Amino acid sequence: PSEMSSYEQIVVAAAPSTDFFDIYEEGEGTILIDLAHENTFDIEELNVLTSRLISRGFTIELFSEEDDLEKALMGEEDEPEEPTEQPPEELQGEEEDTGEASGEENNPDEVLGDEEEPEEPQGADAFIIVCPQLKFSTEERETINEFVNNGGKLLLIADPTRSSQINSISLKFGLIFEADYLYNQKENDVNYRNIFVTAFEENEITRKLQKIALYTAGSISSANGGIAFADKNTFSSLIETRKGLSPIVLGQTSQVLAIHDLTFITEPYNGILDNNQLISNIADWLASPAEEEEEEEQVESSEKG
Repeated sequence: PSEMSSYEQIVVAAAPSTDFFDIYEEGEGTILIDLAHENTFDIEELNVLTSRLISRGFTIELFSEEDDLEKALMGEEDEPEEPTEQPPEELQGEEEDTGEASGEENNPDEVLGDEEEPEEPQGADAFIIVCPQLKFSTEERETINEFVNNGGKLLLIADPTRSSQINSISLKFGLIFEADYLYNQKENDVNYRNIFVTAFEENEITRKLQKIALYTAGSISSANGGIAFADKNTFSSLIETRKGLSPIVLGQTSQVLAIHDLTFITEPYNGILDNNQLISNIADWLASPAEEEEEEEQVESSEKG
């Protein structure tokens, strides 16, 4: 009888790990991560991404169901109370007499100078939502939409291997996370569901990317068609007729980024091919201020005028 080979003797080729040096510019701000919708992920799975955001000078805050979403995103507080009424005329006269008797003159400028103006509450610069199991309410969708319209960044991440109600918020921005997974039986990283992506639209997310590996990724439907595309040998487990399948989409005037794979962000998969470069590009995108884009548009419109 033939002898069964031991598993130790079986060698499987895998995509190579690559050396990577993170190059970035320092800034400041706040990144909010959603934990209020029974999200099916551990916060440690975002360690690679959050560490790069921290190195760029950003603070990471966690949003729980007890927190107020509008206040957390946009820093809005209750309106200040109306000033109290002036004291009676009798008391005012006594205060004036006391000042004259002491020989000291009241300088209103000095009094106002001693009082520091209260700092305006700061909201978040970006909001990260990963695999939510609870649907977003109408009020939450409107708040997030207002946040994006005001220049905030929104990162949406789902994974075909985890239950998610990500479409309850992504549909607000014209994005559909399909209930499929992508596979390639001709070229893959050990498993047919571990696909390679080599076709990219040129933008800040795909900068310096040549080849990335995604692990059980799904496709995303959108009006603009995505920014990273699977090759002709990669198919969808659900969609048979569509070509140009994309697991990464940048929409809403480059303010909303949708990714249908979580594994590539986690260790050790972040070290495969150009995955680390992609993660750093995402960190740069989250950390880049939207105000600069708005100012440039205003300058261009004024020059045309």
